[in-house]
Amino acid sequence: MRFMRLHLVATFLLFLGGCAGNIPLEIREDVPGGSPGINAVRSQVAQYEGSKVRWGGTIAEVENKAAETWLEVVGRELGSYGRPRPSDLSLGRFLARIEGFADPAIYRKGREVTVYGTVESRIVRTIDEYPYAYPLVRVQSHYLWRDHDYYRRHYAYHYPYGYYHYPFHYGFHYRHFFGHHPGYHFGFHHHFHHW
Repeated sequence: MRFMRLHLVATFLLFLGGCAGNIPLEIREDVPGGSPGINAVRSQVAQYEGSKVRWGGTIAEVENKAAETWLEVVGRELGSYGRPRPSDLSLGRFLARIEGFADPAIYRKGREVTVYGTVESRIVRTIDEYPYAYPLVRVQSHYLWRDHDYYRRHYAYHYPYGYYHYPFHYGFHYRHFFGHHPGYHFGFHHHFHHW
């Protein structure tokens, strides 16, 4: 039984390490010194032209052009590894200019994306009839996140101790597997809850 518990722990750690390894470094880590806020760039774009930013959020629109794709993104606060946190609070909208074709069936409305790139300019468009100034980011690296439901469908493990679902919404404690020990606590719940 103890071997099964050790195997389960090792499997979880390897899986989490593999997930993080697939995410580009620019996406996992914030820009040195921090990214300016979306609304700050909207109001004073000339001051921030050429600045590096790491922004993310929910895709609102996808527009394929001749040689590139523009994503309209509703900005969200970023959590672990740069994934946008689920929230009804918008940090402002921005346009992300990605080289090449992005299939709108994959980069569809409602999916989460995080981008790293350079502020280029400000583009004024309308949302319904409301004029809105979008910061335009030339994307150097980006990451399209899987739906949260994907992990619930594919990474549920059943053991005598119940179901453990990625991303470990119910926490993961050493004593669940090895018995009580006050000196051991694995904080997966804290670090991975916002994936």
